[in-house]
Amino acid sequence: MIYGFFGSIPGSPHNRGAHALRGNGKTMCLTFTGYLDYLNGRRVISNYKTVFSEYIPIQEIADMVMSENIKDTTILLSEIQVYINSLGADSEVLKTFIGSVIGQSRKRNVDVHYDTQRYGDIHPRLRVQTDRAYLPRKFHFDGSPCSVDRCEKVHIIYLYMHDPYQYEPITHIRADVVGQLYDSNEIVAVPPKRVRKRKKKEDE
Repeated sequence: MIYGFFGSIPGSPHNRGAHALRGNGKTMCLTFTGYLDYLNGRRVISNYKTVFSEYIPIQEIADMVMSENIKDTTILLSEIQVYINSLGADSEVLKTFIGSVIGQSRKRNVDVHYDTQRYGDIHPRLRVQTDRAYLPRKFHFDGSPCSVDRCEKVHIIYLYMHDPYQYEPITHIRADVVGQLYDSNEIVAVPPKRVRKRKKKEDE
């Protein structure tokens, strides 16, 4: 299956209120769901570093997916829009990548979990094929919503499901506990040299 974690989703009832749109816990929830799979014995790979997953740069993960060299695996992709944008809106590589993600999630027991800031940043075909769309919301321990991106207080993340819609949160996550599983300050990016090489190859 394909799961998406978003900072904001236009029109979602869960978007309302004084909540931070950035730093709202989307990567934390992404990490938490991957960790649950890890505890259940699944292989987990990710394009960012955690204490439990196998770190692989996103270009290599994409190559594995497109070459069908992966099965029985959970894939965690943080800031997926960075990679998608690097390929170009209508490139053949992008179409192949999205097609492979969709196909392998169904045929080879591969679950793909990704996060991105805005719902509209995701290619429409991948967005339509996303089986579950989640929207985290950040609260203080006293139950008040947090509207600050870099708030120093301890938080609880309420994870809401936008599609298929559920009114109540599906789980609550303690940020101080799950935050120990990964480096929240890590910057996920596509190395420029690799992008240029891929583009040059496409032009040949």
